[in-house]
Amino acid sequence: MADTSKKPKPAAPPSGPAGNPQSPRRKAAHKLLEEQRQRLVLLITGVVIGVALLLIGGGLIYERIWIPSRPVASVGTATLTRGDYWEERRLGYARDIVQNFQLLVLLAGNPEFTQQFQGQAPFINRQIANLRRAELEEGFLEQWEVRQLLTQGAAAAGVVVNQDEVVQAITADLDALFLPDGADPELPLDLEAPLDPEAPLDPEAPLDPEAPLDPEALPIEPAPMPTPRPTLEPVAARERLDLIIDELYRRFEIELAAIGDRANLSKADFRVALIEQYREQLLVDRLQEALVPEEDFAFSEEPTRISARQIFVAVEVEEGADADAAFAAALPRAEELHAELRDGIDFATLAAVQSDDLGSREQGGNLGYFDQDGQAQNGATYPPELVEAAFALPEGALSEPIRTMFGWHVIEVLDREIPSREAQLREARTESFDAWLEEQRTQLRVQRFPQPPATSTPMPTIEAPALEPTFVPGPPTPFPIDDPFPDEGFEVPSLP
Repeated sequence: MADTSKKPKPAAPPSGPAGNPQSPRRKAAHKLLEEQRQRLVLLITGVVIGVALLLIGGGLIYERIWIPSRPVASVGTATLTRGDYWEERRLGYARDIVQNFQLLVLLAGNPEFTQQFQGQAPFINRQIANLRRAELEEGFLEQWEVRQLLTQGAAAAGVVVNQDEVVQAITADLDALFLPDGADPELPLDLEAPLDPEAPLDPEAPLDPEAPLDPEALPIEPAPMPTPRPTLEPVAARERLDLIIDELYRRFEIELAAIGDRANLSKADFRVALIEQYREQLLVDRLQEALVPEEDFAFSEEPTRISARQIFVAVEVEEGADADAAFAAALPRAEELHAELRDGIDFATLAAVQSDDLGSREQGGNLGYFDQDGQAQNGATYPPELVEAAFALPEGALSEPIRTMFGWHVIEVLDREIPSREAQLREARTESFDAWLEEQRTQLRVQRFPQPPATSTPMPTIEAPALEPTFVPGPPTPFPIDDPFPDEGFEVPSLP
């Protein structure tokens, strides 16, 4: 009998809130998970942005604060940071531009010389723009060290220069150069001077400081050679300095406008550069005057250079032979030539025929000028016996035969060059100032940063052998006029 009973149906899920798959609890859990994911994304994004900002900020701090604050050099109490170096170098470039304009005025009328100074302002201006990326210049660092030695040493010695003296010195040098005669200080200069439309330059073209420029294409015409002007009173000198700065900057802007460049220097830069330059010059002058007062200076009548001519009798000593015997054998000829000169024969004529020195006999035996070390203008170095005898003779005197390593010399002194009192005083002051500067260098600590690391084992010092001068009996032998190796069919181009 079949089982007619029905299997029980599975119970239906509860229809209440707990049995709904989209119940509020599940929605809340899903929402919480999404919020956590969003917060994680925001956190990661914030961290990335923060790191990027930190890197950017660190780079700016490194570029704008850390690098400029790094010390480069120090002298005594003064320290030069890289930022200070950039500013000092800017002022140095301003001085270079002023010097360039000075040369253009002083060399007016000589285009062969002025063309190398024309149009240099844009080139220097672009160097200023690239100053932060350029390497430190060793020569400029040395100049800064000397300026600090001068400034600190002068202050310690009580040598000072006031501002009015500096301004007066600037106007005394530059007023006649850059301001026309009769210029009215009340009338401002026209800084909007029109440019020559026929002389445009390509702003994209690279500047070549060595390229010759057309003098007629320059907007500034060189002025005639200026005449010195009397020193102005302080008030008038300050007024003229303002006009000088205006004129310098006007010329600077004109050269930049010709190629569409923007100025990287201001009028204040030119003013500060000139004031510092002339202050240093006046300090040097005052220190030199204090080191060597004029009333205490002793004028010397000893010559610094001698001009002489000679007749030379060569002596060749064979290896192993008696040198004294060889010189004694050649002495009679030298004495005979000396006697002929004493009897009145023309020196130049006799030298051209009898002198064994090929370098001087064609010039009548002329040795040129030479100093007490035997250094001659022609590059030769004469033996000390000849030099000593020449400096001991009065002008126009004839020597007895002089023995040197080359043979016998009979010389006549043509001129004894004695510097003037002013020249001697100037040289004495320069030498005294140089010595004073070296004393300051030993007293004030001079450093460069970064300093090289110290080595545990010092390197041995190797002293270079002292070089002996190469003496010659007379001027270098001139090159022969005739070509010993003629080459037919080859023409030497003539120089312009």
